[in-house]
Amino acid sequence: MAELNESVSYAVIIAAAGQSKRFNNSGTLEYSSWLDGAASKKPYAKLFGKPIWLYSTEKFAKRVEVKQIILVVAPEDVSWFRDYFAKEIDKLLLIVISGGVERADSVQKALNIVRNNIDYVVVHDAARPCVTDEQITEVFDKAKLYGAAILATPIVGTVKSIENNIIKSTVPRNGLWEAQTPQVFRKQILLDAYAARKADDVLTTDDAELVEKAGFEVSIVPADKSNLKITTQSDLKFAETIIAKEI
Repeated sequence: MAELNESVSYAVIIAAAGQSKRFNNSGTLEYSSWLDGAASKKPYAKLFGKPIWLYSTEKFAKRVEVKQIILVVAPEDVSWFRDYFAKEIDKLLLIVISGGVERADSVQKALNIVRNNIDYVVVHDAARPCVTDEQITEVFDKAKLYGAAILATPIVGTVKSIENNIIKSTVPRNGLWEAQTPQVFRKQILLDAYAARKADDVLTTDDAELVEKAGFEVSIVPADKSNLKITTQSDLKFAETIIAKEI
């Protein structure tokens, strides 16, 4: 366990390069729910007139210990994004880059341009707009103590293993947690994890898994379901309810 050091710096990688296939297959939003000229992808859907990606990004940008924010978007969206959000990019000092084929490819590209003087790297889903300032503080502090930390929630429902739409077994839920973001890592730990990344790791669903595979321990900060990842269009209503309490 490391000593708690208040003078550390953070780079934040906002992952917004996904194609939102499950989101688009879950219904059809009205045009007014999208930004002008935007592709129909989760980060560009509006909540109270504001794009989903901007909510969490603004929370990170106001923290003095955050020295760099890299937003990763799909290659086909980069030009539009830079033009449409020119004011926000300038105000929040964002670096906007194109993503890769898989999520890990996108994070790798962002990691390659993290400044040398950064101590910790934060990876956050653009589709999690409801993360709170308190949750960010807690996971930052936990990472400073242990080197790697993520938000997570315990699984409370009954979990079934399914094959061809038939239940094969009931999975014991004791000790099972659902990972969330932000996920925070000492920079060298994340660099080492990506350096050890193998070809069969391309479908890794989060950065904590890569870090685990590289032999590092990852601590958790208990969170709750309000830090939801918007996956389907019905999730937007839940997010609206949560955000309405902050407005």
